[in-house]
Amino acid sequence: MKRLIQIFAFVVALIVVASPIAMAKDSIRTSGQPCLHGLPIWMALDEGWDTPVDFTFTLFPSGAPQVEAMAAGEWDCGAMGTVPTLMASLRYGAKLIAVSNEEGETNDLWVRPDSPLLKTKGANPEYPDIYGTKEDWEGKKILATTVSTGHFALSATLKALGLSDEDVDIVHIEQGQAITAFSSGEGDIVQLWAPFSYIAESKGWKKVSSGKRAGIKIPGGVVVRKEFAEEHPDLVVAWLDTYMAGLDKMRTEKAAAEKELDKYFTDYCGLKLPADALQNEFNLRPIYTVDEQIDILESPDKLPAWMKAISQFFVDQDRIDKSEQEEYLEANCYIDSSFMREVAKLRAARK
Repeated sequence: MKRLIQIFAFVVALIVVASPIAMAKDSIRTSGQPCLHGLPIWMALDEGWDTPVDFTFTLFPSGAPQVEAMAAGEWDCGAMGTVPTLMASLRYGAKLIAVSNEEGETNDLWVRPDSPLLKTKGANPEYPDIYGTKEDWEGKKILATTVSTGHFALSATLKALGLSDEDVDIVHIEQGQAITAFSSGEGDIVQLWAPFSYIAESKGWKKVSSGKRAGIKIPGGVVVRKEFAEEHPDLVVAWLDTYMAGLDKMRTEKAAAEKELDKYFTDYCGLKLPADALQNEFNLRPIYTVDEQIDILESPDKLPAWMKAISQFFVDQDRIDKSEQEEYLEANCYIDSSFMREVAKLRAARK
């Protein structure tokens, strides 16, 4: 009898060890913001995808606290805007492993319907979709969130018209406050980004420029904490494979992805956007395949050039010095395509 009990206990132990429930997966701490680039991993969690690793998801209101939390070792992989991506790499060595989306058209500048800027379009033929002349813009009071991707778009617009930041009156203001202030009559021009841009459109304001219209690229960054990348490259690949699956769905199943984005914004982020705004999130922000990602990461005239331009903006704003920029560029802007190449190999093997 004792022998029988021992055998039974041994069999039970084998079953427990072999059970998928008992076999704990590795876990990766993921982060995002109430933006489109937070959707891929949140969608995987919400829909219960069968993933090779488990994920936790932490929402941050903006890039600055997200970078601070990364520096404190509180998350491993995540998506953020261009500016926090640059600072995370420059200050803490975070690796830039993918582009979540390109945000040039959704970092934009708006005026009221009676603005004199609307009388002229394409004053500089090289930038045919920018409204207003040099004289129209000169001296105008512009409400803007300074030292941001939106400010980068503003500076590029001024440069396209032969102006600089010093030729206008830039007033720093956060995005939500900017909507309120401009609604009450403050300022001549307001700088916004999605989803606040959609609020501007719903109010009848008119877009007069954007990063795209001013000829710049604003890539959203997919990043991994330096220490985690070095210690767990296989987990980074597994996570990135899932993130890219999310981007694939956003590209190829837009209707379903729009419903998930609405749920993400409404139920998780506390935002409510109209249907046309949700559609614009996909229509105005290019999203790339794995092969396109590799090309963007590795082509000197693409992501390295885009990030170099942004780093130069920071130098011009006296937020980083020239020596820091040189170090950043020598490190190829901390771009690392090796993880995306491994994802490509995984997908080829699954075919």
